[in-house]
Amino acid sequence: YNTKNISFNFMKKIIIYLFTALLFINCSPSKYEINGEVQNVELNGKKVLLKERINREWITIDSVEIKDNKFVFQGACDSSRIVFLFCEFPNNEKVRQAFILENAEIKVNLDSTGFRVSGTKQNDVLQKYNDEKAALNKEAEIIYKSNSVENMSDDTKKALDQKMDSISKKDIENDIQYSTDNVNSIVGTHIFSSTFFAMSIEEKIKVTNLMNNETKKITRIAEIISAIDIEKTTAKGQQYTDIKLPTIAGNSLSLSDLVGKTDYVLVDFWASWCGPCIQSLPELKAFYAKYHGKKLEILGISLDDNEQAWKNMIKEKELTWYHISDLQGWKSKGAKLYAVSSIPATVLINKLGVIEGRNLSIDQLELILQKSDQ
Repeated sequence: YNTKNISFNFMKKIIIYLFTALLFINCSPSKYEINGEVQNVELNGKKVLLKERINREWITIDSVEIKDNKFVFQGACDSSRIVFLFCEFPNNEKVRQAFILENAEIKVNLDSTGFRVSGTKQNDVLQKYNDEKAALNKEAEIIYKSNSVENMSDDTKKALDQKMDSISKKDIENDIQYSTDNVNSIVGTHIFSSTFFAMSIEEKIKVTNLMNNETKKITRIAEIISAIDIEKTTAKGQQYTDIKLPTIAGNSLSLSDLVGKTDYVLVDFWASWCGPCIQSLPELKAFYAKYHGKKLEILGISLDDNEQAWKNMIKEKELTWYHISDLQGWKSKGAKLYAVSSIPATVLINKLGVIEGRNLSIDQLELILQKSDQ
């Protein structure tokens, strides 16, 4: 056989392979282009902002004006990452949407419901996830409105509560499914880090156990994993961890000063800037008025960093239970001791100092308090 021909053919194949590989590399996009189509004429003249959230602060990357129902962003990024699109509607309502910024052509559609992002594999996955979450939120909103009807029978209310629980369960199941199906990818990491706080310890461990070392080194993921270890020590059935922080009068108050004085102490993590916290106050105040005394005490731990805003909200909303804060925001010592990553958050502690549950609904709290009377 002719070794020269074999060598020549072999070298020819190598050259073709290298040329093809080089061509593929050269064809890979080195810039991104975000093309936006806007459905609402009244948004012309409004700005769309491209922002990134770093250390809980919003950093503006770029901004463009909507013209002729279109907008375009162009640029280049060193690596793919999660960023956000922002737009302010004429009614002053601000909408935002997370997406994966990568060197590719990305399509955006903006209408009265918000942004829809497509054009890359990961953005398509994230949009599908967002669509499913939006559908569940719509169902929950309908039930919430139905639940506010006056003179509702106990059976009807119970049925609506069961439907709401079912939707919440489905929502968490979706979060876990997308986090596991897309583990070690930007979209999977984003979904998990945005929703882990609603998962149980076991569910969070299930996801993090699938992560590779590179994913576990991501700052936010490393924080979550560390918080899981702390959460284990402050879970249901564990002895409470004491907290000592300044009161609104400037004195110090410890959780241990309250535990054992009443049948239960409810630790409520909140902040004056937290919308959901403020919305939950009427229900919490009614619960406190009903059980305060030998049965219950509440200790509010604020994640405020503005002392006057904290004190003003307590006065404005007439919150008559105990309040403490080190005014360190998310760096609050109390929040760290109990691995609190979202608010409102609560911890119920019994007379013996044992944690009865975390983030329980008012109905669940009432059942525990009423059961202790039997």
